[in-house]
Amino acid sequence: MNINQIKQVLTIAEEKNFTNAAKKLFISQPSLSKSIKLLEEELGVELFERNPIKLTHAGESFVSKAKRIMADIGELEIEMSDISSRSKTYIVIGIPSHRCYCFMPKILKELHEEFPNCYIKIEEYPTFILKKMLAEDKIDFYLGTENPDSLIYKAEHICDETVFAAYPKSWNIECIENEIDIRKFKESNFIIFPEQLALSQYLKALCEENGFEPKAVIECHNAETIYSMIDEGLGASFLPELFIKYFPQKENVCIKKIKGYNYKREFAIFYKKDKYLVKPAIKFLELFKKIT
Repeated sequence: MNINQIKQVLTIAEEKNFTNAAKKLFISQPSLSKSIKLLEEELGVELFERNPIKLTHAGESFVSKAKRIMADIGELEIEMSDISSRSKTYIVIGIPSHRCYCFMPKILKELHEEFPNCYIKIEEYPTFILKKMLAEDKIDFYLGTENPDSLIYKAEHICDETVFAAYPKSWNIECIENEIDIRKFKESNFIIFPEQLALSQYLKALCEENGFEPKAVIECHNAETIYSMIDEGLGASFLPELFIKYFPQKENVCIKKIKGYNYKREFAIFYKKDKYLVKPAIKFLELFKKIT
């Protein structure tokens, strides 16, 4: 058994088709079939059922352990590359798009000045997708507010942030100083985030606690888009504190604290505890801690 055969099994398991797997591996389908047959004979078990292609019990066990082996090999290659300092390092960062717009350019500029050979890939998705990508080792870091399992992941605390009510200035809602009573929005239209996101759940719970259900007229993933819609007078919404702090203020939008509520959530960088961090990754953590 060799690394190529391990990669072949994993690719077939993913594609569920020998022909497609062979194309992905840049080998012929007969060569792939022969290689897997030799591996099965060596192990004394069948890894796949044929027609249709499906993992056997032995195959499922093999794939589970093979993924860990390939992850360890990947970590080893990264660590050796980092030690040699002769090759490019590679970091994949998962972050919701509205936070990426606010923070990443300045941080990456400073990081690139110190580590010009570091290649950065940014994955901008909603939080629930990023958490899944972190679990599947598709990203190195996840930046967000919903904590993954603390037994597996380490959290680098950035700050505790609250949320603000944002609404069109043209509504002329009376409020005391910089606070607003959420009940003022009882008859108002809301622009909401998808229900999978914590902000959407918080908005709904807060409104229900105050005796009404938010009247949602538009749903949107992107905070910048929601902000622009509020600017056009389409509705009210809740926006994260750090977004409000770093995003340019719009003339037609009112931003207010929510009277009587001190909701806080941790904003942090999460990564697997057993993950080897290359030097640029360590520097990235240091830079991000300075954003507040």
